[in-house]
Amino acid sequence: MKKREEEAKKGAPAWMATYGDMVTLLLCFFVLLFSMSSVDIRKFKEAIASFNDQIDIMPGGEALVEADLITNGVDQLSDIQIIVENNLSQGSEGTTQSDEELSDEQKRAIALDEAREVYERVNEYLTDQGVREEVDVSYALNFVKITIPGEALFDSGQAVIKPEALNVISILGEMIQGQNFETYNVQIEGHTDNVPISTVFFPSNWELSASRAIAVGKYLIDNMGFSEEKIACTGYGEYRPIVSNDSSANRAKNRRVEMKIVLQSEEVRVEEYNTINAE
Repeated sequence: MKKREEEAKKGAPAWMATYGDMVTLLLCFFVLLFSMSSVDIRKFKEAIASFNDQIDIMPGGEALVEADLITNGVDQLSDIQIIVENNLSQGSEGTTQSDEELSDEQKRAIALDEAREVYERVNEYLTDQGVREEVDVSYALNFVKITIPGEALFDSGQAVIKPEALNVISILGEMIQGQNFETYNVQIEGHTDNVPISTVFFPSNWELSASRAIAVGKYLIDNMGFSEEKIACTGYGEYRPIVSNDSSANRAKNRRVEMKIVLQSEEVRVEEYNTINAE
């Protein structure tokens, strides 16, 4: 008797369930990719703008370019990188702008830190050169000041630099050049005591103090290659003493030449407030 064929089981084979799940997952995956490649640019811009002033990478809500951000999915990734780099650049500009909004006290603190750093470099250099004891170094908000005693540079009533003093001036010039301070302006100021002078060359202490400052400035320009635009020479005569002229020792202190490395040159006159002595 012929064997009866088995009837096929009802429903899909078992492997079809697994296959169907896999196809469904693949469909969802590609639908997701498609949705990502079809961004509504207007809504995307509104979302980015909501981060206004919250993160530096997107300052002011202007993070996107006028063209579409994404139109072809993965092909646009390189464009995204360009946009991000541009926004980083804008962020750094925003930081600079915020620096301009610093309070006066914050600006003073920053300027004083810069002056202190320059002072420390000057002090270290002069110590290494063995001339630190021959000059006085101090700093203020917008300058570092190097004071040279007048008798170390000039004979009494004269404005010709002594040959033995040229070494100190040369070291100061080499320091300014070697420490890259030549980007700053250098202001040279001459001061005298209150003993009157009246000669053919120097009718008063004003002329004497100015001539002494000019002599130092011309030496830096003529012998060390300093730019005339970076050197300013001023004579104050007897009118800016650092101590009273009531003794010969004090008068000797007032006879001096000051060389100032001016850190902030937008001011017409270098202010003397907040001077900090090295002692």
